[in-house]
Amino acid sequence: MFSRRDLGKLALGALPLPATAAKRINSDVHGVQFGLQSYVFSGIGLPQAGILDVVVKSMVESGLGECDLYAPLVEPAELWDRIRPAGAAGPGAAVPAEAAAARAQARAELAKWRTSISLDYFRAIRKKFEDAGIAIYGLSGFPGSTEEELSRTFDIAEALGARLVTLGITLSAARRIAPLADKRKFRVGIQGNPNMSAANPDAIARPENFEEAVSLSRNYWISLDIGDATGGGWVDCPEFVEAHHGRIALLYLKDRRKDRLSVPWGEGDTPVKEVVRLIGQRKYPIRCYIDCDYKTANRPADVKRSFDYAKAALG
Repeated sequence: MFSRRDLGKLALGALPLPATAAKRINSDVHGVQFGLQSYVFSGIGLPQAGILDVVVKSMVESGLGECDLYAPLVEPAELWDRIRPAGAAGPGAAVPAEAAAARAQARAELAKWRTSISLDYFRAIRKKFEDAGIAIYGLSGFPGSTEEELSRTFDIAEALGARLVTLGITLSAARRIAPLADKRKFRVGIQGNPNMSAANPDAIARPENFEEAVSLSRNYWISLDIGDATGGGWVDCPEFVEAHHGRIALLYLKDRRKDRLSVPWGEGDTPVKEVVRLIGQRKYPIRCYIDCDYKTANRPADVKRSFDYAKAALG
């Protein structure tokens, strides 16, 4: 997706960053705290080496002072290449036994890496962001299948300075994780996979599923992707936000059409403006993170354009 010339322009050397901790970038707009879901820099043709420099540079140029760190950006790329399903099969599609075994092996290797890597590795990542005036507020990604690995996820989040771990999990996983979240007294954002047509009874997909999930722990909150919700058939995202604002920690803002295709903000069916205005007018303490995951030739420009769109919506 990116040419060699594009990658050169995105290199950190094009924008020298301070060597010491910088003043925190203020991305609060009329009382609404904005940030970036760094997931948007995955899967667009950028090599993992140096990817955090590109994320930091984009955030500095856009004026975003917070982010949700997408864990696969800082974990071994070759393991994630093996974990991610190959081809165009969607969620829930049958996976051949051999491919499933290979993915399970890669997950086991990732678990070993997570539980053995020094936490200083993550403290150095935190310093990189803080030196640019950026706080890592959240950590999102695969939670792990064992209590040891999940506990380590919280350790990693603390080393990064994060205050929220967002997990796209099922109800059964939410029940399993709740005691540890309570023990660690760490806020967990339940992302689920909002889809009004979901057939899996264990899925956190409909509004009532999110309500059931957060009832499992006082440390469970909602991290809703309003673009996924729109593509999944949700009728009224603003209504959900208004009804549940007391348990929503974070909203991922992206624009999707009802056929689930992500598009530049303003071109889809997601009520991005309405949701942002609602939060601003009601002064809800809900963070709003830029998530523009459509195909692109210049993701930093997409991030800046999306943030400008949100600011314009607030006047």
